[in-house]
Amino acid sequence: MSALLSLRRGACPSLPEPMQTGDGLLARLQPLAPLTLDQLAGLAWLAAELGNGILEVTARGKLQLRGLTAATAPGLAEAVAALGIDVPQGFPVEVSALAGRDPAERFDPRPLAQAISERAAPLVPHLAPKASVVVDGGGRFRLGGLKADIAVSAGERGLSLALAGTPLGEVTLERAAALVIALLQRLAARGPAARMAELVAAEGMEALRAAFGLAAPSAVPEEGAEPVGLHPLSDGSVALGIGLGFGQIRAAALDELVAAARRAGVAHAEPAAGRALLLVGLTPAAAPALRDVAAGLGLLADPKDPRRRVYACAGQPACASARLDTHELAATLVPLLDGRDLHVSGCPKGCAHPAKAALTIVGLDEGAGLVVEGTPRDVPARIVPAAQLRAMLQKDLA
Repeated sequence: MSALLSLRRGACPSLPEPMQTGDGLLARLQPLAPLTLDQLAGLAWLAAELGNGILEVTARGKLQLRGLTAATAPGLAEAVAALGIDVPQGFPVEVSALAGRDPAERFDPRPLAQAISERAAPLVPHLAPKASVVVDGGGRFRLGGLKADIAVSAGERGLSLALAGTPLGEVTLERAAALVIALLQRLAARGPAARMAELVAAEGMEALRAAFGLAAPSAVPEEGAEPVGLHPLSDGSVALGIGLGFGQIRAAALDELVAAARRAGVAHAEPAAGRALLLVGLTPAAAPALRDVAAGLGLLADPKDPRRRVYACAGQPACASARLDTHELAATLVPLLDGRDLHVSGCPKGCAHPAKAALTIVGLDEGAGLVVEGTPRDVPARIVPAAQLRAMLQKDLA
Protein backbone atom coordinates (compact mmCIF):
# COMPACT_ATOMS: atom_id res chain seq x y z
CA MET A 1 0.00 0.00 0.00
CA SER A 2 2.84 2.39 0.82
CA ALA A 3 4.10 2.15 -2.75
CA LEU A 4 0.81 3.60 -3.94
CA LEU A 5 0.78 6.66 -1.77
CA SER A 6 3.02 9.67 -1.98
CA LEU A 7 4.01 10.77 1.50
CA ARG A 8 5.72 13.92 0.28
CA ARG A 9 4.03 17.03 1.64
CA GLY A 10 1.97 18.82 -1.01
CA ALA A 11 2.35 15.98 -3.51
CA CYS A 12 -0.04 15.70 -6.41
CA PRO A 13 -1.92 12.47 -7.14
CA SER A 14 -0.80 10.62 -10.26
CA LEU A 15 -1.38 7.29 -11.97
CA PRO A 16 1.49 5.48 -10.23
CA GLU A 17 1.01 7.37 -6.94
CA PRO A 18 -2.66 8.04 -6.19
CA MET A 19 -3.65 10.08 -3.16
CA GLN A 20 -5.79 8.92 -0.26
CA THR A 21 -9.05 10.86 0.10
CA GLY A 22 -12.27 10.35 2.01
CA ASP A 23 -13.81 8.24 -0.76
CA GLY A 24 -10.77 6.13 -1.55
CA LEU A 25 -7.72 6.75 -3.70
CA LEU A 26 -7.62 9.57 -6.25
CA ALA A 27 -5.51 9.38 -9.42
CA ARG A 28 -4.83 12.25 -11.83
CA LEU A 29 -3.68 12.19 -15.45
CA GLN A 30 -2.82 14.81 -18.03
CA PRO A 31 -3.26 13.39 -21.56
CA LEU A 32 -0.58 14.56 -23.96
CA ALA A 33 -2.91 14.37 -26.97
CA PRO A 34 -6.63 14.79 -27.63
CA LEU A 35 -8.74 11.83 -26.55
CA THR A 36 -10.53 9.75 -29.14
CA LEU A 37 -14.12 8.90 -28.29
CA ASP A 38 -13.04 5.30 -27.75
CA GLN A 39 -10.47 6.48 -25.22
CA LEU A 40 -13.04 8.67 -23.46
CA ALA A 41 -15.44 5.74 -23.29
CA GLY A 42 -12.58 3.61 -21.97
CA LEU A 43 -11.96 6.10 -19.15
CA ALA A 44 -15.65 5.96 -18.25
CA TRP A 45 -15.37 2.16 -18.04
CA LEU A 46 -12.25 2.39 -15.87
CA ALA A 47 -13.97 4.90 -13.57
CA ALA A 48 -16.83 2.46 -13.07
CA GLU A 49 -14.78 -0.73 -12.83
CA LEU A 50 -11.79 0.45 -10.81
CA GLY A 51 -13.22 3.48 -8.99
CA ASN A 52 -16.54 4.79 -7.75
CA GLY A 53 -17.84 5.76 -11.19
CA ILE A 54 -16.85 9.43 -11.00
CA LEU A 55 -14.56 11.10 -13.55
CA GLU A 56 -13.46 14.67 -12.90
CA VAL A 57 -12.01 17.52 -14.93
CA THR A 58 -10.06 19.87 -12.68
CA ALA A 59 -9.78 23.64 -12.75
CA ARG A 60 -6.50 23.18 -14.64
CA GLY A 61 -8.04 20.81 -17.20
CA LYS A 62 -6.64 17.54 -15.88
CA LEU A 63 -8.56 14.29 -15.45
CA GLN A 64 -9.15 12.51 -12.17
CA LEU A 65 -10.60 9.11 -11.25
CA ARG A 66 -12.02 8.80 -7.73
CA GLY A 67 -12.76 5.96 -5.37
CA LEU A 68 -9.90 3.64 -6.34
CA THR A 69 -8.88 0.97 -3.86
CA ALA A 70 -5.63 -0.68 -2.87
CA ALA A 71 -6.70 -3.61 -5.06
CA THR A 72 -7.70 -1.63 -8.17
CA ALA A 73 -5.23 1.28 -8.17
CA PRO A 74 -2.11 -0.70 -9.16
CA GLY A 75 -3.66 -1.68 -12.48
CA LEU A 76 -4.80 1.80 -13.49
CA ALA A 77 -1.60 3.04 -15.14
CA GLU A 78 -1.38 -0.08 -17.30
CA ALA A 79 -5.09 0.16 -18.18
CA VAL A 80 -4.72 3.80 -19.23
CA ALA A 81 -1.69 2.90 -21.35
CA ALA A 82 -3.69 0.08 -22.96
CA LEU A 83 -6.20 2.69 -24.13
CA GLY A 84 -3.36 4.41 -25.98
CA ILE A 85 -3.43 7.48 -23.74
CA ASP A 86 0.03 9.01 -23.35
CA VAL A 87 0.86 11.06 -20.26
CA PRO A 88 3.93 13.25 -19.59
CA GLN A 89 7.06 11.29 -18.71
CA GLY A 90 9.17 14.31 -17.80
CA PHE A 91 8.19 17.54 -16.09
CA PRO A 92 4.51 18.25 -16.90
CA VAL A 93 3.98 21.53 -18.78
CA GLU A 94 0.47 22.84 -19.36
CA VAL A 95 -0.94 24.23 -22.63
CA SER A 96 -4.47 25.20 -23.61
CA ALA A 97 -7.02 22.60 -24.66
CA LEU A 98 -7.10 23.78 -28.30
CA ALA A 99 -3.37 24.32 -28.70
CA GLY A 100 -2.47 24.07 -32.38
CA ARG A 101 -6.08 24.29 -33.56
CA ASP A 102 -7.15 27.69 -32.29
CA PRO A 103 -7.30 30.16 -35.22
CA ALA A 104 -6.70 33.07 -32.84
CA GLU A 105 -3.51 31.77 -31.19
CA ARG A 106 -0.26 33.56 -31.98
CA PHE A 107 1.96 30.47 -31.88
CA ASP A 108 1.61 26.74 -31.33
CA PRO A 109 2.80 26.24 -27.73
CA ARG A 110 3.20 22.46 -27.93
CA PRO A 111 6.80 22.24 -29.26
CA LEU A 112 8.03 24.69 -26.62
CA ALA A 113 6.12 22.85 -23.88
CA GLN A 114 7.61 19.52 -24.98
CA ALA A 115 11.13 20.96 -25.02
CA ILE A 116 10.73 22.33 -21.49
CA SER A 117 9.19 19.07 -20.26
CA GLU A 118 12.05 16.94 -21.58
CA ARG A 119 14.86 19.23 -20.43
CA ALA A 120 13.33 19.72 -16.97
CA ALA A 121 12.88 15.97 -16.31
CA PRO A 122 16.14 15.61 -14.31
CA LEU A 123 15.01 18.44 -12.01
CA VAL A 124 11.75 16.75 -10.94
CA PRO A 125 13.16 15.15 -7.75
CA HIS A 126 14.53 18.53 -6.68
CA LEU A 127 11.38 20.60 -7.29
CA ALA A 128 8.24 21.03 -5.21
CA PRO A 129 5.58 18.47 -6.24
CA LYS A 130 3.22 21.25 -7.36
CA ALA A 131 5.82 23.33 -9.20
CA SER A 132 4.18 24.30 -12.49
CA VAL A 133 4.99 25.76 -15.89
CA VAL A 134 2.36 27.05 -18.30
CA VAL A 135 2.95 27.84 -21.99
CA ASP A 136 0.16 29.99 -23.44
CA GLY A 137 0.06 30.47 -27.21
CA GLY A 138 -2.71 33.05 -27.06
CA GLY A 139 -6.09 32.63 -28.70
CA ARG A 140 -9.46 31.99 -27.12
CA PHE A 141 -8.30 29.90 -24.19
CA ARG A 142 -5.64 32.04 -22.56
CA LEU A 143 -4.20 30.54 -19.41
CA GLY A 144 -3.58 33.79 -17.55
CA GLY A 145 -6.03 32.77 -14.85
CA LEU A 146 -4.02 29.69 -13.84
CA LYS A 147 -1.53 29.92 -11.00
CA ALA A 148 1.93 28.95 -12.18
CA ASP A 149 5.47 29.19 -10.91
CA ILE A 150 6.52 30.12 -14.45
CA ALA A 151 4.18 31.25 -17.21
CA VAL A 152 5.25 31.83 -20.82
CA SER A 153 2.58 33.73 -22.73
CA ALA A 154 2.15 35.14 -26.23
CA GLY A 155 2.62 38.90 -26.20
CA GLU A 156 2.41 41.71 -28.72
CA ARG A 157 6.14 41.66 -29.52
CA GLY A 158 7.14 38.14 -28.55
CA LEU A 159 6.74 36.07 -25.42
CA SER A 160 6.09 37.39 -21.93
CA LEU A 161 7.49 35.61 -18.91
CA ALA A 162 5.86 35.76 -15.48
CA LEU A 163 7.00 34.31 -12.15
CA ALA A 164 4.27 33.40 -9.65
CA GLY A 165 1.92 35.78 -11.44
CA THR A 166 4.33 38.74 -11.51
CA PRO A 167 5.62 39.85 -14.95
CA LEU A 168 9.36 39.28 -15.37
CA GLY A 169 10.14 40.30 -18.93
CA GLU A 170 9.92 39.56 -22.64
CA VAL A 171 11.87 36.83 -24.37
CA THR A 172 12.18 35.38 -27.87
CA LEU A 173 10.75 31.99 -28.73
CA GLU A 174 14.26 30.68 -29.44
CA ARG A 175 15.50 31.61 -25.98
CA ALA A 176 12.39 30.72 -23.98
CA ALA A 177 13.11 27.04 -23.20
CA ALA A 178 16.66 27.71 -21.97
CA LEU A 179 15.47 30.57 -19.77
CA VAL A 180 12.68 28.52 -18.21
CA ILE A 181 15.13 25.69 -17.45
CA ALA A 182 17.55 28.17 -15.86
CA LEU A 183 14.77 29.51 -13.66
CA LEU A 184 13.72 25.99 -12.65
CA GLN A 185 17.35 25.19 -11.78
CA ARG A 186 17.45 28.31 -9.63
CA LEU A 187 14.23 27.21 -7.94
CA ALA A 188 15.48 23.65 -7.40
CA ALA A 189 18.62 25.01 -5.71
CA ARG A 190 16.43 26.44 -2.95
CA GLY A 191 15.19 22.98 -1.98
CA PRO A 192 12.38 20.56 -2.89
CA ALA A 193 9.70 22.56 -1.10
CA ALA A 194 10.47 25.98 -2.62
CA ARG A 195 7.99 27.79 -4.85
CA MET A 196 8.66 30.66 -7.21
CA ALA A 197 6.88 33.24 -5.04
CA GLU A 198 9.49 32.58 -2.35
CA LEU A 199 12.37 32.98 -4.82
CA VAL A 200 10.95 36.28 -6.12
CA ALA A 201 10.49 37.58 -2.57
CA ALA A 202 14.04 36.60 -1.62
CA GLU A 203 15.90 37.82 -4.72
CA GLY A 204 13.67 40.59 -6.03
CA MET A 205 12.22 40.94 -9.51
CA GLU A 206 14.65 43.65 -10.62
CA ALA A 207 17.62 41.51 -9.62
CA LEU A 208 16.19 38.57 -11.53
CA ARG A 209 15.63 40.73 -14.61
CA ALA A 210 19.22 41.91 -14.44
CA ALA A 211 20.53 38.36 -13.94
CA PHE A 212 18.81 37.15 -17.11
CA GLY A 213 19.17 40.32 -19.15
CA LEU A 214 15.45 41.07 -19.43
CA ALA A 215 13.47 44.29 -19.61
CA ALA A 216 10.10 44.70 -17.90
CA PRO A 217 7.22 43.47 -20.10
CA SER A 218 4.96 45.97 -21.82
CA ALA A 219 1.67 44.20 -21.01
CA VAL A 220 0.17 41.53 -18.77
CA PRO A 221 -1.47 38.56 -20.60
CA GLU A 222 -5.23 38.48 -20.31
CA GLU A 223 -7.37 35.62 -19.09
CA GLY A 224 -9.09 33.31 -21.55
CA ALA A 225 -12.65 32.95 -22.75
CA GLU A 226 -15.31 30.87 -21.03
CA PRO A 227 -14.79 27.29 -22.29
CA VAL A 228 -18.51 26.43 -22.25
CA GLY A 229 -20.17 27.19 -25.58
CA LEU A 230 -19.24 27.02 -29.27
CA HIS A 231 -15.72 27.80 -30.46
CA PRO A 232 -14.68 28.09 -34.15
CA LEU A 233 -11.61 26.12 -35.22
CA SER A 234 -9.01 26.63 -37.93
CA ASP A 235 -10.49 23.97 -40.24
CA GLY A 236 -14.02 25.46 -40.24
CA SER A 237 -15.43 23.00 -37.70
CA VAL A 238 -16.37 23.94 -34.14
CA ALA A 239 -15.66 22.72 -30.63
CA LEU A 240 -18.54 22.43 -28.20
CA GLY A 241 -17.52 23.15 -24.63
CA ILE A 242 -19.53 21.34 -21.95
CA GLY A 243 -19.14 22.26 -18.28
CA LEU A 244 -19.21 19.63 -15.55
CA GLY A 245 -21.11 20.48 -12.38
CA PHE A 246 -18.44 20.74 -9.65
CA GLY A 247 -16.06 19.26 -12.21
CA GLN A 248 -17.64 15.79 -12.06
CA ILE A 249 -19.45 13.43 -14.39
CA ARG A 250 -20.76 9.94 -13.70
CA ALA A 251 -19.56 7.11 -15.91
CA ALA A 252 -23.10 6.33 -17.11
CA ALA A 253 -23.68 9.95 -18.14
CA LEU A 254 -20.31 10.04 -19.88
CA ASP A 255 -21.23 6.92 -21.84
CA GLU A 256 -24.42 8.62 -23.04
CA LEU A 257 -22.51 11.77 -23.96
CA VAL A 258 -19.95 9.75 -25.93
CA ALA A 259 -22.72 7.93 -27.81
CA ALA A 260 -24.34 11.26 -28.74
CA ALA A 261 -20.93 12.65 -29.75
CA ARG A 262 -20.42 9.71 -32.13
CA ARG A 263 -23.79 10.39 -33.76
CA ALA A 264 -22.92 14.07 -34.11
CA GLY A 265 -19.59 13.35 -35.79
CA VAL A 266 -17.25 14.53 -33.04
CA ALA A 267 -13.60 13.83 -33.91
CA HIS A 268 -12.14 13.85 -30.41
CA ALA A 269 -12.49 15.30 -26.92
CA GLU A 270 -10.23 17.39 -24.74
CA PRO A 271 -10.44 18.30 -21.05
CA ALA A 272 -10.16 22.07 -20.66
CA ALA A 273 -9.15 24.41 -17.87
CA GLY A 274 -12.27 25.54 -16.06
CA ARG A 275 -13.72 22.05 -15.42
CA ALA A 276 -14.99 21.61 -18.97
CA LEU A 277 -14.87 19.02 -21.71
CA LEU A 278 -14.43 20.12 -25.33
CA LEU A 279 -16.06 18.00 -28.04
CA VAL A 280 -14.02 18.88 -31.10
CA GLY A 281 -14.59 18.63 -34.85
CA LEU A 282 -18.34 19.19 -35.10
CA THR A 283 -20.08 20.89 -37.97
CA PRO A 284 -21.90 24.01 -36.78
CA ALA A 285 -25.20 22.39 -37.79
CA ALA A 286 -24.63 19.32 -35.60
CA ALA A 287 -23.71 21.23 -32.44
CA PRO A 288 -27.19 22.29 -31.16
CA ALA A 289 -28.53 18.72 -30.92
CA LEU A 290 -25.45 17.57 -29.02
CA ARG A 291 -25.71 20.55 -26.71
CA ASP A 292 -29.32 19.58 -25.94
CA VAL A 293 -28.24 16.03 -25.08
CA ALA A 294 -25.60 17.39 -22.70
CA ALA A 295 -28.12 19.65 -21.01
CA GLY A 296 -30.51 16.72 -20.66
CA LEU A 297 -27.79 14.83 -18.82
CA GLY A 298 -27.52 17.63 -16.27
CA LEU A 299 -24.29 19.01 -17.74
CA LEU A 300 -23.65 22.73 -18.15
CA ALA A 301 -24.21 23.57 -21.82
CA ASP A 302 -25.00 27.28 -21.44
CA PRO A 303 -22.10 29.62 -20.56
CA LYS A 304 -24.59 31.79 -18.64
CA ASP A 305 -25.68 28.95 -16.39
CA PRO A 306 -25.31 30.31 -12.83
CA ARG A 307 -23.63 27.06 -11.81
CA ARG A 308 -20.61 28.18 -13.84
CA ARG A 309 -20.05 30.83 -11.15
CA VAL A 310 -20.06 28.28 -8.34
CA TYR A 311 -16.83 26.67 -7.19
CA ALA A 312 -16.87 23.73 -4.80
CA CYS A 313 -14.27 21.15 -3.88
CA ALA A 314 -15.11 17.49 -3.34
CA GLY A 315 -16.17 18.19 0.26
CA GLN A 316 -17.60 15.64 2.66
CA PRO A 317 -17.56 12.66 2.52
CA ALA A 318 -15.16 12.50 -0.44
CA CYS A 319 -12.39 14.51 1.24
CA ALA A 320 -11.08 13.68 4.69
CA SER A 321 -10.03 17.31 5.26
CA ALA A 322 -13.47 18.76 4.51
CA ARG A 323 -15.78 20.05 7.22
CA LEU A 324 -18.75 20.67 4.92
CA ASP A 325 -20.83 18.79 2.34
CA THR A 326 -19.83 21.36 -0.27
CA HIS A 327 -21.85 20.06 -3.21
CA GLU A 328 -25.14 19.84 -1.34
CA LEU A 329 -24.67 23.30 0.15
CA ALA A 330 -23.63 24.91 -3.14
CA ALA A 331 -26.60 23.38 -5.02
CA THR A 332 -28.96 24.77 -2.37
CA LEU A 333 -27.58 28.29 -2.79
CA VAL A 334 -27.38 28.52 -6.60
CA PRO A 335 -30.91 30.04 -6.98
CA LEU A 336 -29.95 32.82 -4.57
CA LEU A 337 -26.72 33.96 -6.21
CA ASP A 338 -28.13 36.59 -8.61
CA GLY A 339 -24.96 36.65 -10.70
CA ARG A 340 -22.55 36.55 -7.78
CA ASP A 341 -19.59 34.18 -7.52
CA LEU A 342 -19.79 31.57 -4.78
CA HIS A 343 -16.96 29.42 -3.49
CA VAL A 344 -17.76 26.63 -1.06
CA SER A 345 -14.55 25.15 0.32
CA GLY A 346 -14.51 22.19 2.68
CA CYS A 347 -11.37 23.49 4.40
CA PRO A 348 -9.07 26.56 4.25
CA LYS A 349 -6.88 25.09 1.48
CA GLY A 350 -9.28 26.35 -1.21
CA CYS A 351 -8.45 23.65 -3.76
CA ALA A 352 -11.40 24.43 -6.04
CA HIS A 353 -10.77 28.14 -6.49
CA PRO A 354 -7.61 29.90 -5.27
CA ALA A 355 -8.82 33.36 -6.33
CA LYS A 356 -11.26 35.68 -4.59
CA ALA A 357 -15.02 35.19 -4.82
CA ALA A 358 -17.92 37.47 -3.94
CA LEU A 359 -18.83 35.04 -1.17
CA THR A 360 -16.68 32.22 0.17
CA ILE A 361 -17.94 29.66 2.64
CA VAL A 362 -15.14 27.70 4.28
CA GLY A 363 -15.45 24.65 6.51
CA LEU A 364 -13.70 25.08 9.87
CA ASP A 365 -13.59 22.96 13.01
CA GLU A 366 -15.71 25.57 14.79
CA GLY A 367 -18.29 25.94 12.02
CA ALA A 368 -18.70 27.59 8.60
CA GLY A 369 -16.67 30.71 7.99
CA LEU A 370 -18.08 33.46 5.75
CA VAL A 371 -15.60 35.50 3.73
CA VAL A 372 -16.77 38.43 1.58
CA GLU A 373 -14.65 39.27 -1.49
CA GLY A 374 -11.87 36.96 -0.39
CA THR A 375 -10.48 33.43 -0.31
CA PRO A 376 -10.78 30.52 2.16
CA ARG A 377 -7.43 31.53 3.65
CA ASP A 378 -8.72 34.98 4.67
CA VAL A 379 -10.09 35.72 8.13
CA PRO A 380 -13.87 35.11 8.06
CA ALA A 381 -16.21 38.01 8.70
CA ARG A 382 -18.13 35.63 10.94
CA ILE A 383 -18.39 31.95 11.78
CA VAL A 384 -21.75 30.26 12.14
CA PRO A 385 -22.77 26.71 13.06
CA ALA A 386 -23.00 24.60 9.91
CA ALA A 387 -26.53 23.51 10.83
CA GLN A 388 -27.72 27.14 10.73
CA LEU A 389 -25.87 28.13 7.58
CA ARG A 390 -28.52 27.46 4.94
CA ALA A 391 -31.33 29.26 6.76
CA MET A 392 -29.11 32.27 7.48
CA LEU A 393 -27.82 32.58 3.90
CA GLN A 394 -31.26 32.09 2.38
CA LYS A 395 -32.35 35.08 4.44
CA ASP A 396 -29.27 37.20 3.71
CA LEU A 397 -29.00 36.43 -0.02
CA ALA A 398 -32.67 36.50 -0.91
